[in-house]
Amino acid sequence: MSDDPRWLELSIETDAELAEAISEAIFPYVEGGVALEQLNRRLPDGTAADRWEDEQADGPVVVRAYLPDDETLKERRHRIEQALFYLNMIRPVPQPTYRTVARSDWADAWRASFRPLRLGKRIIVRPSWIDEAFSTGDDIVITLDPGMAFGTGLHPTTQLCAMALEDYVRPGMRVLDVGSGSGILSILAAKLGAREVLGVDTDDEAVRVGRDNVISNGVADRVTIASGSHEAAAGGYDLVVANILAGVIVRMLSEGLAARAPLFILSGILEGQATDVAHAARSTGLTVLETRAIDDWVCLVCARTDERRT
Repeated sequence: MSDDPRWLELSIETDAELAEAISEAIFPYVEGGVALEQLNRRLPDGTAADRWEDEQADGPVVVRAYLPDDETLKERRHRIEQALFYLNMIRPVPQPTYRTVARSDWADAWRASFRPLRLGKRIIVRPSWIDEAFSTGDDIVITLDPGMAFGTGLHPTTQLCAMALEDYVRPGMRVLDVGSGSGILSILAAKLGAREVLGVDTDDEAVRVGRDNVISNGVADRVTIASGSHEAAAGGYDLVVANILAGVIVRMLSEGLAARAPLFILSGILEGQATDVAHAARSTGLTVLETRAIDDWVCLVCARTDERRT
């Protein structure tokens, strides 16, 4: 038997609004999170993009997720198809396509598309398999191997959160990263000066990958990756970053997340959902300080009404 674990890859091509609903429906039954991939990405002059800088989104969205090929596969797939059936009663949902992949095949596919990426003023995300020198002395370099966990910096929501962290993290902060995935935002917070960062994720594979990336980036003395959601974090924090799904953010705010810190960076939000998330934030005592956007994706920076920071 091969030592290379096998996975069932699920993909559904749809529009951006339905992609978010599908993601929320299947999220409890997959591992490593759900990825939304914008197709037909183009440069501002309309040509096809072979780099990730300065791109514009154009075209449908592919919802992509992975199920481990083990004793849980049959039940997971049944639950997913049941969730999609109920969603289809509200709005027609395209049929998912499936293919079996090995971890090594999945990694090879990422290596073909994952390139060094510059974000904000001085953030560079570098794949672990690329050693070329491309940074200046002032740059913050994150070396990343996403494994089967999502979060490479390529997705607009990750970019929005990274650039917001660059503007809002101050030395000595305690930061909580909800839905930490590959650990990219937890690592960045530490490299920006946070003295203590806790990343939490409900997926075991994401926790494993996140911990490996924390070690490879030399921030294990400041960053802990733990299994669970925000309830697993003890005490208060100076800043919470949550790059997850809009519906999950709304639920977590109502469950007490809004009381965990004076400052919040919230993303994973489609443009049409921003009003609902902003309303949920305000109803739990937060003020929206600013709204940032890339393509159809939105990031809200919020503060507790009585604890605004300059």
